[in-house]
Amino acid sequence: MDYCKDHLTLFDKVNEMHGDIKVLVSEFKNMNGSMRDTKQNFEIHKTESKDYRRKIDVIWSTLHTMKWAIVLLFGSGVIWKLLEIATK
Repeated sequence: MDYCKDHLTLFDKVNEMHGDIKVLVSEFKNMNGSMRDTKQNFEIHKTESKDYRRKIDVIWSTLHTMKWAIVLLFGSGVIWKLLEIATK
């Protein structure tokens, strides 16, 4: 009694899946806690980078404040009025 065609392809698929699962399991074993180490390193980086992020926030807020001050001074015409007064 032989297997039909559908069963033969099923056996091939199961063998192929077995190989894939075997490879995945071996890769997980090779990781050997590296995800835990990665998470721990990220937590350390997160706490150490707070000062740096604060400095970047201060720089950006200063730049935007200066930009809006310049836009308001030139847009309202205050600079041109001062120049007119200074040249008279």
